[in-house]
Amino acid sequence: MSGIKLILPFLKKNFHLVLTGFLALVICDLSQLAIPTILGRGIDLLSREDAVPADLLNPVLSILSLAAVIAGARFAWRILIIGFSRRVEKGLRDRLYQKMVRLSPRWHLENASGDLMAMATNDMDSIRLAIAAGLISVVDTLVMGCAALGFMIAISPTMTLWALLPMPAITLVTHFLGRRLYQLTLEVQDVFGQLSESVREKLSGFRVIRAMGLSALALGETGAAGRRYLLSNLRQAKLAGTFFPFLHFMSNLAVTLVLYFGGRETVFGHVSTGDFVAFINYLAMLTWPLMALGMIVGFIQQGLASLNRLNRVFYAEEEGSGAARQAHLRAPADRRADIELRGLTFQYAGRRQPALADLSFTLAHDQITALVGPMGSGKSTLAALLPALHSAPPGTLRVAGQAVEDWPLDDLRALFGYVPQDGFLFSGTIYENLAFGRPEARPEEILAAADLAGLSRDLASFPDGLETVVGERGITLSGGQRQRLALARALVPDPPYLILDDTLSAVDAGVEAEIMSRLLPVRRGKGGLIISHRLSSLMEVDRILVLENGRLSDQGSPRELMSRETYFKRVLELNQFEEREGGGPWSKTK
Repeated sequence: MSGIKLILPFLKKNFHLVLTGFLALVICDLSQLAIPTILGRGIDLLSREDAVPADLLNPVLSILSLAAVIAGARFAWRILIIGFSRRVEKGLRDRLYQKMVRLSPRWHLENASGDLMAMATNDMDSIRLAIAAGLISVVDTLVMGCAALGFMIAISPTMTLWALLPMPAITLVTHFLGRRLYQLTLEVQDVFGQLSESVREKLSGFRVIRAMGLSALALGETGAAGRRYLLSNLRQAKLAGTFFPFLHFMSNLAVTLVLYFGGRETVFGHVSTGDFVAFINYLAMLTWPLMALGMIVGFIQQGLASLNRLNRVFYAEEEGSGAARQAHLRAPADRRADIELRGLTFQYAGRRQPALADLSFTLAHDQITALVGPMGSGKSTLAALLPALHSAPPGTLRVAGQAVEDWPLDDLRALFGYVPQDGFLFSGTIYENLAFGRPEARPEEILAAADLAGLSRDLASFPDGLETVVGERGITLSGGQRQRLALARALVPDPPYLILDDTLSAVDAGVEAEIMSRLLPVRRGKGGLIISHRLSSLMEVDRILVLENGRLSDQGSPRELMSRETYFKRVLELNQFEEREGGGPWSKTK
């Protein structure tokens, strides 16, 4: 029931609207309850020997007046109560998105995107239906059901007893099937998440699937997930299909008992014909709450299952200090982003060995530093730790004199322009991607950043220039174009500290050298960390750090490292040899 707590803030905020909606619903129900009594009296008037057509005028006008009241009240409660369910749906969607963007990269790695998509679609629909139809059904059951029962008792306690005879069976079956329906709903939503993830994954990797001739295998995997979803839905539908026919049978059984035993009461003159007709109408009104009971069980169980699924996200631990503490953190007044590592050791969950071990050095805010080392030495891990994409152990990483865990995350990350090797592009135009980090940037600033990243010739060759649509994840661009566009996007905000994690690996050595020759002078005097396996492009940086097996094995200026036998000198000479011999794929994968 902890999921209900998610609804309470919305109920408090919209309490007056919901209350007005309930009052309109109660007025609608009470007005409907008055109609059978008026109808019964009209029939009794017609049964009199001295009856004339004019006697029907008052009952007819009364019913017409009540019909108008019912129409107005029904319009009001639909707007207010169903509108409230829509506001809850929107609020939960917004909260879900805000929560997801605050969760750590590790959490997103452990939770499938397809399941999150299912939460934002199917689960939200279930919650909306549970609130709207569930609340309406509860009021109808309490007001119309209890009032109809009261009118029935007033007409004939004996007939009411026969009408209520099937009710205990309905209560027992509802209790049993309700619990089972809740479990099946959870299963259906989980399987839908798996299906969504399978489809998303296959669509994202369709080029690899086609290139390797694995279309049949991919279709088979998605088909298997679809069949699991179908079977889960069938089990849920079979249970609901058992529930509702049972309710219909029991309600019709009640009508049959009333018709037989109540008809005897009317024949013997214990109940008038008008009262008997009114009783049958009230029994029909009592049947609707019984049917609504089935809807309550179905909708509310599905809604609770979906709310509890959302709780898995809402109660997940946020990255950094958490939202509550983040609001009280303050960034230093001096934003010169000297970065200090003090005995930094970092280990991924599930790994036996640390990715980084006992690192202690300072990255100056006005120097460009290169980070080199063999593959798997921890370079990308260190680059991701600086803007807190992973959480460093407390006290081991300081920016501008303050521990990163004491920085507001948004302020901390605003210091960095971070460009990973697989720079992500959004589905949209080149201009929209370039201006993403600074929407107010002028076109000339966008073009200047594109020129620094070596995109000018490419833009000139595109038919629509900056307005060229790049497609999902930049599918219409080459790997090198995607990387250079991601680099230009990071340059537009002109961040205090620029991190390039093998950003130009997909371009050839000549293009990379040309870009670095333009970029380094522009960034001189600002902070930067450059990771590259082409060491010849790093000869103009201020300082080089060498990582091996997660540890700092050497450091110094390019000239200092070239003056002694080090990893840097050996790999640089090998790179230069490969470039003289024409490069080749091995130089790119080194």
